[in-house]
Amino acid sequence: MPIGLTAPSSKTLIVMLHGDGEGRLNQRQLDRWTVLGRALQAADRSAILLIRPGYQSPAGNSSGWANPRDDDYTPQNMERVAGALRALRKTYKSEKLILVGHSGGAATSSIVLGKYPGAADAALLLGCPCDVPPWREHRNAQRGRSGGWLNSLNPLEFIAGIPPGTLVLAVTGAQDDNTLSEFAKRWVETARAKSVNARFEEISGLNHSTILQWPDIAPRVSQLIEAANR
Repeated sequence: MPIGLTAPSSKTLIVMLHGDGEGRLNQRQLDRWTVLGRALQAADRSAILLIRPGYQSPAGNSSGWANPRDDDYTPQNMERVAGALRALRKTYKSEKLILVGHSGGAATSSIVLGKYPGAADAALLLGCPCDVPPWREHRNAQRGRSGGWLNSLNPLEFIAGIPPGTLVLAVTGAQDDNTLSEFAKRWVETARAKSVNARFEEISGLNHSTILQWPDIAPRVSQLIEAANR
């Protein structure tokens, strides 16, 4: 389910994907994404928040499946997201579609890039758990739990499907103790070896949540758009 700041047609469509949250988004989270969407919007571009499959929110509920314990990067959910992206591009007559994903939304973005080539033209991945099995081991160790996410796809396994030259910027806060920098770094290194135009940045002073308040999000997205249009 998309919500956002849109024009009838937009040369560039920016689609934002939120992180994991036990199948729910609250109004405070929606407000934060709305603020970011306004910062990303311009005369020739629209910004939309795509409520991930199965999530409930004050703005409405999205079809699909979400687990109260997350683990919902499923093949079926990835197909729903890719289908939504194709529909949005057609609806807004957009030449370029840029993904901005945070946490689970970044994982979703990175999977869709490779599993559904052409669904998006570039992506900004914020706090990406881009290698799911070791990320889950890390989170389990933090919480004294056990068990992997058996339903979820791993972004690393779909890099080979990403069209060469696709622009991807992965950014992680240096104080992020959830999605450690090593997970996004590993994805970027593997992607670069497959001719994806990917790079990684680690930002001091930011953690897993505050990365969404990083003031350089809008400038970095503008850079991705400019490069994608060359």
